[in-house]
Order: sequence, then structure tokens, then C-alpha cells
Amino acid sequence: MVESVELAVERVVAAGGALLAGPSEIPVGRVVAVADPFGNSLVLLELSNGHYRTDASGAVTGVER
Repeated sequence: MVESVELAVERVVAAGGALLAGPSEIPVGRVVAVADPFGNSLVLLELSNGHYRTDASGAVTGVER
């Protein structure tokens, strides 16, 4: 979870990592995939439009803003 995908990507790239995909818009905000300097893939999520609502089993049932 990050407050800003743009700022997070800047920090990862400045530290020797790389942007892999995105940023992309999703119902709850934005998402981006990056690699750290060691090649590990990470998915960074910005919840700028709310969060997913789930039922007791963990299935997504909607978006709460």
C-alpha cells in the first residue's frame, strides 16, 4: 500500500529498481508493478477511490468509497 504510485515508482527506480507495468486504474484506485534492485517483483496499490468490500468468505462484493 502506497499513498501515491507515482512517488513510489520514483523511489523504487532511484534505488535501482524498475517499473514493470502500469500504473493502471482499478475500481479502488491505482496499481503498479515494480521490481526491486534484486529483481523481486512487487505490486504497489494506491487506494485513492475507496476499498473493496468482502463477505465472510473473503470474496469481493463491491467497492466502498
